[in-house]
Amino acid sequence: MPTGTWPWKTSMGEFFAYHILGSAFVFYRYQVSHFTSLSFLVLAFSSQSCHVHMHEESTTITTTSYKRNSPNGHDAVVQEYSFDSSVTDVDVDAKISAQNGTEAEDGADIEVDEESQEYEDDDEEEEEEFNPYLFIKSLPTYHLVVPYPQHKICLPPKDKTDPPIALVLDLDETLVHCTVEPISDADMVFPVVFNGVEYSVNVRKRPYLEEFLQRVHGKFEVIVFTASQQVYADELLDRIDPERKYIKHRIFREACLAVEGNYLKDLNVCQRDMKQMVLVDNSPHAFGYQVDNGIPIESWFDDPTDRELLKLERFLRTLHDVADVRELVRQEFGSWKKIRDA
Repeated sequence: MPTGTWPWKTSMGEFFAYHILGSAFVFYRYQVSHFTSLSFLVLAFSSQSCHVHMHEESTTITTTSYKRNSPNGHDAVVQEYSFDSSVTDVDVDAKISAQNGTEAEDGADIEVDEESQEYEDDDEEEEEEFNPYLFIKSLPTYHLVVPYPQHKICLPPKDKTDPPIALVLDLDETLVHCTVEPISDADMVFPVVFNGVEYSVNVRKRPYLEEFLQRVHGKFEVIVFTASQQVYADELLDRIDPERKYIKHRIFREACLAVEGNYLKDLNVCQRDMKQMVLVDNSPHAFGYQVDNGIPIESWFDDPTDRELLKLERFLRTLHDVADVRELVRQEFGSWKKIRDA
């Protein structure tokens, strides 16, 4: 698992810079779409602070750290920075310093203000032009990315008493929306401790979340597969399902595939029959290597009238007693057509 994190409201941005343990390796690219609503900012590699201007409201700055071939690969740690822009500038370094009671050291800052401003005017246009299905279409062959898929298996074999179909659920922007910014309508607030500092995570639960979990309970083997870090996701899931009654397994960021800077969820890590497994995710590229297992769902942030989880549950009912659920998913959502036409 990556060494440390800082929770932050997310909607992934337009470019990022890799920074490998203090060495100068920087490049830019377009980011894919909303991948996860609450990611983590790594604060303390090479004793550096991060001085960046970001923008609030459906906006993020995300810095992640992972092993190149984690969890079973080399020890080289990569830090990844991604940015988005929207309305109000916020000095992230000031937030970090304020919460830690220190001032940033100019010599340790990673300055990206000029580059951020340079891209700011084009942010909206770039976001509109991005096509996640084109990204999937251009993915490298699976076996080039995962030459030894058996090494990435995260779950024990399926229990014979479990329901036949494995229902794999994304977390952020699919089931909840989280932020460290105070909000008046939070359903819950909980602390996450990083590097000796405690941060308050404010959580909105998607409408009908509890009802959805109750309805699928006993009818599906429910697995949460999140691109967020375990230190945050475990705390959140312990509050959503404190008795672990509804969600049997949890899979975290280290199980994702980092492909061209984006996190993909390889369902092979679940060690389940692909004919009897679906992945629900608000980011289509997450199921890029198992398109016909993927059920896209609208990203959710705060709409109290949202009914997507009820719609999802109605569709899931149609999968029972089907020899291969991929056929129904393919017919219903047609992701393959969007990839073909991209």
